[in-house]
Amino acid sequence: MPRLKEIIKVLEGFAPPYLAESWDNVGLMVGSASCDVQKVLCALDLNHEVIDEAIDLGANCIVTHHPFLFKPIRSINLETIQGQMIEKLIKHQIAVYSMHTNYDITTGGLNDYLANQLGLKDIQILSKTYEEKLYKGVIYVPCSHLEQVRDVVIKNMTCDIGKYAGCTFSKQGEGTFIPLEGSKPYIGETGYVEKVNENELSFIGTYQEVEHIIKEAKKVHPYEEVAVDVYPLENMKKVYGIGRYGELEEALSLETFVEKVKKIFNLEHIRITDLKERTIKRVAICSGAGSEYISRAAQVADVYLTGDLKFHEGQMAKSLGLTIIDVGHYASEQIALVPIGDCIQKAFPVCEIYYSKINGETLFIK
Repeated sequence: MPRLKEIIKVLEGFAPPYLAESWDNVGLMVGSASCDVQKVLCALDLNHEVIDEAIDLGANCIVTHHPFLFKPIRSINLETIQGQMIEKLIKHQIAVYSMHTNYDITTGGLNDYLANQLGLKDIQILSKTYEEKLYKGVIYVPCSHLEQVRDVVIKNMTCDIGKYAGCTFSKQGEGTFIPLEGSKPYIGETGYVEKVNENELSFIGTYQEVEHIIKEAKKVHPYEEVAVDVYPLENMKKVYGIGRYGELEEALSLETFVEKVKKIFNLEHIRITDLKERTIKRVAICSGAGSEYISRAAQVADVYLTGDLKFHEGQMAKSLGLTIIDVGHYASEQIALVPIGDCIQKAFPVCEIYYSKINGETLFIK
């Protein structure tokens, strides 16, 4: 059974906290990182109903998208709703961890999930928020184990080059070494120079990714001491950002696209800025409240999916010739908790993952 700090390490590898917006609050909200975790409940928000749901399930960890504690608290007053929730969490030994804008922004996170659900191709970042330096990692490996090590490298790579994944390069050369007293060489004799046909296997990633790949590669590398190099790259960076845009496999009428959106987000009704029939091919999306990116969306898309649209923002979109579909803040994020659960389940198969069934929507249409 993993400890919470082990789960947090995996989650923060998936959605690093440094990707979060400066105004955001992410990470462990309540509880001890040293507690054992068997059952995890994933929820959009935290309220009394969700806590009760966790208690009924026997879950001792709740992972939320929206931060439970958003602003600094000066006191824990048990007569307030927040104070009562904290008391209930501590009493039942339930930890709360939140991943918000870092989950929106990260590769494979909330917005990528939504873009894939819509069937978008050639998915791009709508608005850049962060750039991370890339590094070239090099592992020296005997020819006999090249493919075995390369398979591990590719399996653990997350950094693509354009539209290409699993990019590595290898070149052959001759390596030499002298096994010293006390060593346990895979090949060679103590005190004698050994010459081996080796490959220089290179790949790219962020510094943390390169470190992780080297660590995993050493598990299948035959040498007792593995030679590696790590070089900073000046010509490449990994770009992160909020929102996504891309193209549908085939153009759809607005009416057909609206029905597709309703089905994906499990909605009977949606708000839309324009009912004029048109062909939809390019789609932009930003989960939650994405009105500040309307101008950018108008540059790259025919239609923009987001939530929390205000009157004057809708007017601006019409003037820019952009159709906005407002699926609501709740609906735009509730369906996208699956990657969080999958991330935990993959790393810790022993954990039981649940998704909250509490309807946290506050606006309903009869």
